[in-house]
Amino acid sequence: MPIIEHAGYYENPLYNVSHTHTSCELMCVVSGEVRVSGEADGEEITLTGGSCLLIKSRQKHNVLVNHDLEYKRFIAVINPWELKNQLVRPDLFTLITDKSKSGFIRIENAENLYGCFERMEYIFRYGGNVYEELSAALAVISRIYETVRPHTPECAARAAKQLSDKVRAYIEQNFADSIRIADIAAANFVSKGYLAHAFKSETGMSPREYLSHIRCTRAYELIIHTDMKFSDIAANTGFCCANDMSRKIRECYGHTPTEIRFEE
Repeated sequence: MPIIEHAGYYENPLYNVSHTHTSCELMCVVSGEVRVSGEADGEEITLTGGSCLLIKSRQKHNVLVNHDLEYKRFIAVINPWELKNQLVRPDLFTLITDKSKSGFIRIENAENLYGCFERMEYIFRYGGNVYEELSAALAVISRIYETVRPHTPECAARAAKQLSDKVRAYIEQNFADSIRIADIAAANFVSKGYLAHAFKSETGMSPREYLSHIRCTRAYELIIHTDMKFSDIAANTGFCCANDMSRKIRECYGHTPTEIRFEE
């Protein structure tokens, strides 16, 4: 079964519609005004441009659009159980299924999520593998989770250290492979900017600088202790070519690989 069950961009008129989704609905209003109310508790939320709303699974609700205003919105329907099958994150699963409190979660200033909804719409229309679906859905759900979860200085510091330790270990184990910092951030359900900030606060270096440092350190050891060709050392330590390695080694140690090998 797909994770993204539906996704689209709408401008059509919408009258008072009462319905229930077994899955979770994500609504992002671009312009106009949309009122959403829950039938169980009578809670009503008014959404305007830039507002995003998560409607938890099995939450019966009414949707009413003010037709006096221009109306544009994104809609996506996410299957939380299929999401759970692909993701060991009980906190996110609880976020979109637990109705012990409100059946709605609202965030403002969500304009930066428009691109995420467009991506989900593209995947729904033209297809995508499970990892593309997972990444697209999490881009929105993780942002909502980060907005509503409790934040304390101690929790933030602990989370930054845990993230930094995890990323450091990953880089040290995989430095010889092609590594994209954006992919590491996505795998840890954080933004690239947050990853860079958290990592630098713990190590004094950005993830990219740390990756270069590890590669240079490993390359230096091979230059000193082996007779391997520089091109082979570059290939075994993640550099794109010997010239790239030579430039980074010189920046790090003040000497070229040739100078290091024959002066040591």
